[in-house]
Amino acid sequence: MGTLACYDPGMTTPSPPAWLAKNPRADRALPFGRAQQFVVNPNGVPELLDELGQCPAHRVTPLHALPALAARLGLGEVRIKDESQRFGFGAFKALGGVLAVYNVLSGAVGEAYHFSTDFAALLRGAHAEVTSKYVFTTASSGNHGRSVAAGAKLFGNRCVIFLPKFTSADKEAAIRARGAEVVRVDGDYDTAVAECRRQAEAKGWTIISDTSWEGYESIPRSVMRGYTVLVEEIIRQWRPGPTHVFVQAGVGGLAAAVFGYLWARYEPRPTFIVVEPRSADCWFQSNQLGKPAPASGNADTAMGGLACREISPVTWPVIGLGADWFMTIEEESVLPARRLLAHPLEGDPAIVSGPSGCAGLAGLVRVCTDEAAFKALGLGKHARVLLINSEGDLGEPLGEPLG
Repeated sequence: MGTLACYDPGMTTPSPPAWLAKNPRADRALPFGRAQQFVVNPNGVPELLDELGQCPAHRVTPLHALPALAARLGLGEVRIKDESQRFGFGAFKALGGVLAVYNVLSGAVGEAYHFSTDFAALLRGAHAEVTSKYVFTTASSGNHGRSVAAGAKLFGNRCVIFLPKFTSADKEAAIRARGAEVVRVDGDYDTAVAECRRQAEAKGWTIISDTSWEGYESIPRSVMRGYTVLVEEIIRQWRPGPTHVFVQAGVGGLAAAVFGYLWARYEPRPTFIVVEPRSADCWFQSNQLGKPAPASGNADTAMGGLACREISPVTWPVIGLGADWFMTIEEESVLPARRLLAHPLEGDPAIVSGPSGCAGLAGLVRVCTDEAAFKALGLGKHARVLLINSEGDLGEPLGEPLG
């Protein structure tokens, strides 16, 4: 990645590499229909963004242009949405957890009194006689847990977060700093999910999960609806918008929100590319099988936010039917991508990114340095590429800038 040399477009095109797979179900003429709207409902999202203005901590995050990088990669434009600045929180997941907690509480008030409340009223502590009884919980590798903890703290509710064994002490401390209790689970993310479900059912707690399972879809959809806020911001920030969108995927919540909302709002829609670590390639494998399938590896990756062995099934109508390409990246691409953002090419802004946050860029660079992949995705000087920096720095050393 050091030289970022893109291929010669005049060369004969070989077959795409094994790490890049086309979605045989993707039909670019397929409308954003009822199955997709069930996953990501685009109605009311502009108003939701406006309503967030009532929260003192909310600021629209920047969409940075990277013209030097675009020129080096042979592209027209590259822009990156910088979620490292979301809510002073450091990750896009702040939107999902906070808004999902709000939806549960506002729904409870509506059921009790048959009228609707708003974000500002609940922030002031209105209707505590209804809302205070809720205890929120989730399993998380770190960022989603912080988000749920932040949402519970905003509205004055108790919160319990279940963490897998690999979650860093720094992430645990950040969750505790937001007032949540932490339960460490001796196992991976999926083990933490199972323990969270067991205890929540026994104790009557409300799970705010970003992954779905049979009979549990409403709240994951609410979490994804929170993520659509960042996409509405992008639409307002960038005219005419992207032609290609590279989004990193764990269980699929962010990718479904980004792809789904852009699919609903643009005609023709952009080309959608899912990026995953090779060891946590549950979407890549699901694409090959044509239905939800487990990852081929053990999900042992530095990209902790993407360390998932299974997809969120509720997202399939958007990602499984709408993503155009699925690709994997190697572990050794993470640090160079983070360095490229932190120590950019001359004239581009410096951006702070974590291992999961830079995965989309790592995927873009991999494609742009492989002639077959570049041509297969229809990239070139006409292409306008969107990336999402989904998280900020987690404290890992970057070392020296690239030469």
